[in-house]
Amino acid sequence: MQSKRDQVQAHGFMMGRLSSGLLLADPDAPDSPLGRTTRGILFGLLATVLISAGATVYGLLRPGGNDSWRSGENLVINRDTGARYLYAQGTLHPVRNYASARLMGGASMSSVDVSGASLRGTPVGAPVGIPGAPDT
Repeated sequence: MQSKRDQVQAHGFMMGRLSSGLLLADPDAPDSPLGRTTRGILFGLLATVLISAGATVYGLLRPGGNDSWRSGENLVINRDTGARYLYAQGTLHPVRNYASARLMGGASMSSVDVSGASLRGTPVGAPVGIPGAPDT
C-alpha cells in the first residue's frame, strides 16, 4: 500500500517529467528545465534582500536630512511650499516679507533652499517682520 508521502513524491516526479517533456522535448532529461529559472529567481531575491539590508543599515548609521542651514542666521526657504523662515537661536520664525528678513538678518544673511523633510522637527516661533512692507 502506498503512503501519502509516496503518492506526493510520484506526483512530483510525473510533473517534472511532464514539464521536461513539454519544454525540452525529452521527458527523461537529467536536469530540470525550470532549475535554471528557479536558481535565477533565488539569487535575485537574495541580492535584493542583501542590498535592502545594506541600505537600511546605512540609513540608520548616517541619517539623511540637510542641516547645514542651522549654522548662523539664515533665511530658510521651504522648497516644497515656498514659505520663508528666519532661523535664529534654534527656532524657525515665519517671515512676512523679504525686506523684513533682510533687516533682521543683516547684510551677511544668506538664503538657503531646504526641503520640508529637513525642516520637520524644528520648532516654529512667532511670525516676524513689518506688516505691509514690500516683498522686495
